[in-house]
Amino acid sequence: MRKNFKNFFIPGRRFKNEFKSQIRMLIIVTLGFTIAFTWRQTIFDLSQYLIKSFTKVQDSSALSILASIFITIVSVILICLTAYYLKENKNNY
Repeated sequence: MRKNFKNFFIPGRRFKNEFKSQIRMLIIVTLGFTIAFTWRQTIFDLSQYLIKSFTKVQDSSALSILASIFITIVSVILICLTAYYLKENKNNY
């Protein structure tokens, strides 16, 4: 009992492991956002080119809106597919 009480106030092995895990996750998320930010303009330009070739829209504002809608729809579909295939099994609880 005394050892558990002491580990509550003084960081123990579990705290260090959890801290390392959280730092690792922070680095992964930060690098993921950096990668996403660098590819943002490329994906947007590619979507604009794709929309322009299918719809023959020449107005830059309309083209930008259509490209944003296209990217949003594709992203929502990917989110739904990911959520469906990576959902937790209820038997794990």
